[in-house]
Amino acid sequence: MSVQIIQSKYGLILTCLLGQIMLFAAPVQAGVQGKSYNVNVNSSLGDNFTACFEFDPNGILQFLGQNATYNVSSDQTSWQAVTKPVSPLVSISLQGVVQGDFVPDRTISGTALNSNGTTFTFNGTLLSQSTCPTQLPISPSDLQFGRSPENPFLK
Repeated sequence: MSVQIIQSKYGLILTCLLGQIMLFAAPVQAGVQGKSYNVNVNSSLGDNFTACFEFDPNGILQFLGQNATYNVSSDQTSWQAVTKPVSPLVSISLQGVVQGDFVPDRTISGTALNSNGTTFTFNGTLLSQSTCPTQLPISPSDLQFGRSPENPFLK
């Protein structure tokens, strides 16, 4: 008894085409590790501001002078982070998802909550470099008028 495999010429062409696409496709690194995102943030207090989220490869998320420890899900599409309490004992928890592994402008979105009860929503896009651009912690006008800014995540 013999088994005969019948394959149409179109099936063979499709198989070859998919094999070539997979062979020559650039590898895609999923998840947030080693990436930075420019994000727009809205708070329940009515504040709207921008921040840069920098996820280092060692599990530290840096944003607006804060360091949070983050973990990613097993499928690398969602993440969670928490800061240690800072003066005056305010901590922040964040969670988010990344989308668009196969397009150049990957996006990030999520929510945050601080220990004062302020909630935040954010969304943003992947930066071309792995680190956030160097930013002054305060604006030049704050320096000029002697004001010290308050981190909007800590309100």
